[in-house]
Amino acid sequence: MNIPRSTLQRRRFLRSGSVLALGTVSTLLAARKLSQPPRARSLAAPASRQPVAGSGSGPESGPPPSLDPVWETEPVPPLGRPLENEESYNDFLLSLDLRHLSPGEIIDPHRGVADGIENTLPPQHLWEKLAPTLRAADEIRERLELPLRRITSGYRSPRYNAIIPGAVRGSYHTRNQALDLIYFCSPRKAFQMALQLRKEGFFRGGVGLYPTFIHLDTRGYAATWRRV
Repeated sequence: MNIPRSTLQRRRFLRSGSVLALGTVSTLLAARKLSQPPRARSLAAPASRQPVAGSGSGPESGPPPSLDPVWETEPVPPLGRPLENEESYNDFLLSLDLRHLSPGEIIDPHRGVADGIENTLPPQHLWEKLAPTLRAADEIRERLELPLRRITSGYRSPRYNAIIPGAVRGSYHTRNQALDLIYFCSPRKAFQMALQLRKEGFFRGGVGLYPTFIHLDTRGYAATWRRV
């Protein structure tokens, strides 16, 4: 059957228009997905799933529990819970002249509550213990050229530490010498940067790699572990 040329041209035009329309829709959907904030996408979890706490205490703590990818080492602390000596501790942190880490993001993890036990700020005689760890975390941030997403765990009071799954008595968190950190990059990249700093002699301590964060402490000797 002979089909007029004008009909064939009209059919080709309609087919090409459909392909272009589909391509436009696909592009718009992809752009919409990319425009969503990373945290909003990462927090999309079933409503029935509960946060699972993990440990960043170091190799002496044994194998950590399985970690829900939404949560890190501790549940997100309630915002605004007042802490004793918070203003004084804030002033102390300001005196360290850190380039990137703010007193607020260092203090906030101490507002954590687990099983009804409230964490606290470290006692004053331990404040200086955290300075070398903070400076190492600040230097990692400087070299990565990427922001710190969150400090998931800093000082843990002994009572609070005792109910964190996987944590051990005497953890470097209870000595105010440890931080668990999430940067805006893969944990492995931050882990490698921490190892490089330690190799250069910037600090002496432990570096641990976990599925969603890195552990950093200044215990005075090198310790390295991977729990992924």
